[in-house]
Amino acid sequence: MSSPSIVSFLLVFCLFGFLGCAGPEEGIYIGKIGNKKEVTIRIKTDGLVELEGYWKQPLQGGHDQGSLRGKDMDALVFEGPESKKFKLRFLYEKDEDSLIIRAIHSRTYGPGARYISTEEESALNPAPRLSRLSPGKN
Repeated sequence: MSSPSIVSFLLVFCLFGFLGCAGPEEGIYIGKIGNKKEVTIRIKTDGLVELEGYWKQPLQGGHDQGSLRGKDMDALVFEGPESKKFKLRFLYEKDEDSLIIRAIHSRTYGPGARYISTEEESALNPAPRLSRLSPGKN
């Protein structure tokens, strides 16, 4: 391969790698998780993610990476309110216009703090699905 071909290949490879790490599409995702009847996740263009209906008050966060049973997964991580500092992590997989929630973990702040399951089962079964509203319904 010639030098320009190698450079082009590397640029395309890096571009696909970067795009593969992006979070879910911008929009509003709604569904049921456990006994929470209406959970809403809003993905904004600036990378900010808002969660309503899972905790007593809305939480804000962003995209991250996590793992479940040794498998790397995409995650949405939310910060608890100032009065009760914690992190809430939703491990998910994308499926067309849905987010399939594979696990939900939380952790407090401090040395040695680790994520623990917040649902009865650390891996949700059946996995909840949050469906994306059509753009006209935002």
